[in-house]
Amino acid sequence: MEVTQEEIIRRLKNVYLIPFYVLCAVYFVLYQPFWHYPEETFSAAFFKVLPIFSLIAFVRLNAEDENILQNPIPKSDFHRFTILGLIFSSIGDACLIARETMFIPGMLFFAIAQAWYLYALGPGSKGSRLQSIFYLGGVGTFLFMESGIESIFMKFLILIYTVLIFTVAWRAASRYERENTYPAFLGFVGILLFTLSDFLIGVNKWKFYIPFSECIVMMTYYGGQFGIALGSLKE
Repeated sequence: MEVTQEEIIRRLKNVYLIPFYVLCAVYFVLYQPFWHYPEETFSAAFFKVLPIFSLIAFVRLNAEDENILQNPIPKSDFHRFTILGLIFSSIGDACLIARETMFIPGMLFFAIAQAWYLYALGPGSKGSRLQSIFYLGGVGTFLFMESGIESIFMKFLILIYTVLIFTVAWRAASRYERENTYPAFLGFVGILLFTLSDFLIGVNKWKFYIPFSECIVMMTYYGGQFGIALGSLKE
């Protein structure tokens, strides 16, 4: 499959994605993360997760099951597990509004989300070069982060989370290699953006300050979940 700009743009024009575009714009206008962290309020958490709720609806509609109102849970494991990943991601994202006091609960919910994405993507190509690349990337990322973390417990949590997210990235790359389709490609790009978002959070928290970090983190995070949702499209 040759990835073309025209084909990607065509898929981005899907009418079911309009709520996501609008809700992202609303959040950025209301809470202006390019200037400061959002207030630790229920309304900030609510508007922050609304774009993800719209992606949940998008994935459900892409399942193309009959009688959606009577059977809201999709029959496809891929769509069902992707939706569960988005749900737990939204809870984790809401927790991170209170970044200092709710950081660990938020990370745990994101870890659960990664586990669901892992189930959705299916098996990876074991013993392949892809597996080695992503596992080496995970080891390097953990060693880079852990030097700035004092708590042994937090180091353990970061180790588990790093293993999860880089395994998901490897599975997404394996899916694209196996299927060679646009949805698999977009899903892989989404996972990479999600990984970048988490990496930036860690760097800003434990290594050094990143200017406009909240804006960059939210753009890569929304972009990541967006790509993951597009991975549910039918070829």
